[in-house]
Amino acid sequence: MKKLNSKFLALIATLTTIVAASVATSACSWFTYQPEEPKCLRDE
Repeated sequence: MKKLNSKFLALIATLTTIVAASVATSACSWFTYQPEEPKCLRDE
C-alpha cells in the first residue's frame, strides 16, 4: 500500500509540474506581442 501511495503522489507531482510549465510558457507568449504605443501616450 505504501508503494502504491508513493507512486500515486509521484504521478500527481509530475502532472502538476507539466501543467505549471505549460501555463508559464503560454503566459510568456502573451508578453512577446507589444502593440505600438499611441502618440497621445508618448512622453516627448
